[in-house]
Amino acid sequence: MHVPSRKGRVMDVRGIYAEFPTLDPDVLLRYRRIVEQIPFRAGILEIGRGDVGLAHLLGAPMVTCDIRPVARPAAGESFVRASGNQLPFRDASFDAVVAVDVVEHLPKDRRPFFVRETLRVSRGLVFLACPTARSERAEAVHRKLLGVVRGEENPWLEEHSQRGLPTEKEIVGSIPADWHVDRLPSVNLLAWSLNRFLVDVVHISTRPLAWLGSVVDIGQTYRTVFVLRRSSFATASPGKRG
Repeated sequence: MHVPSRKGRVMDVRGIYAEFPTLDPDVLLRYRRIVEQIPFRAGILEIGRGDVGLAHLLGAPMVTCDIRPVARPAAGESFVRASGNQLPFRDASFDAVVAVDVVEHLPKDRRPFFVRETLRVSRGLVFLACPTARSERAEAVHRKLLGVVRGEENPWLEEHSQRGLPTEKEIVGSIPADWHVDRLPSVNLLAWSLNRFLVDVVHISTRPLAWLGSVVDIGQTYRTVFVLRRSSFATASPGKRG
């Protein structure tokens, strides 16, 4: 499900919601920057794709892997059950490797191994998107609010708290010198907090957020998309050079 654009792709938000009417808009927002940056259709691997992943959003053949079987595979999706810390693929198997909201769920001592595995199986382009330590306070506020108002926990955010969100230094420090690092801001922190409050606490649809596009990526953001390019593969930078 995509509409070609001069800059890359633009997600077909209307079409995606026709297929997944109750989808949390944060799923679309977290992938938006990556969908726009991927310049080709074939040879893509997503690690840890969850219930709705890149294969649904691109509408293109690709390989995905996760430690749990997928409930609803996308057209053209080839699923492999595997851990991101030991990928069952040869070196340089894919043009691009994508991992969204995965790094922060790994124990700190396993994160460098995971990053290096993504680089190993890529020919030269990797997208790692995750919340960083700057977002810990916003998560703590939401966890407390959810507990007080509804007496509930968000299991993903609880795991973030237990393992600690990665720092930019931690991510960049795992990357060899022959790879270039760009950073793209993703999902304004206030927009993320508002969405989590409305979805988790109030239980109402926040679908309009999905149509905000680049507007939602201004200011301080909840996530950072680390765009990693092998030196021989690197092109013009879309963001801040590391």
